[in-house]
Amino acid sequence: MEGLFLQTVEGLGQSTFPGYAGEWWQLLQAEKEEITQKMVAAGPLFRESVAVNESEPEDDAEEDLQRRQRNRLELRLRDLNDAQDRLIDGGYGLCIDCRQPISEQRLVVDPAVSLCVECQQITEGERLRHSL
Repeated sequence: MEGLFLQTVEGLGQSTFPGYAGEWWQLLQAEKEEITQKMVAAGPLFRESVAVNESEPEDDAEEDLQRRQRNRLELRLRDLNDAQDRLIDGGYGLCIDCRQPISEQRLVVDPAVSLCVECQQITEGERLRHSL
């Protein structure tokens, strides 16, 4: 399995994405490792020693906050994994909706971004309409 992974990462240099894909890979990987460390440091979400009936409202609020933070970290980790998949597949730097190039400035701000500005605005507009 290691050999396959190494061959895949070595093949990143042949990517059609402008710039060195290995640098993007390392950037994404570094953030993945940081998030993983945060998740491990936070420990398990639920306390096994407290019965459901004995929990205090403050404990419930704290647990809810921890759950939301954990969900955000998990979503970000998924976005980073997806970006690495696009690097391997040759689709990194292209919008997943319209297939147009994503600006390098946008990728520098968020290397896991998957939509160009125009498609992101459309998506956010649709979310806003559905929430009303």
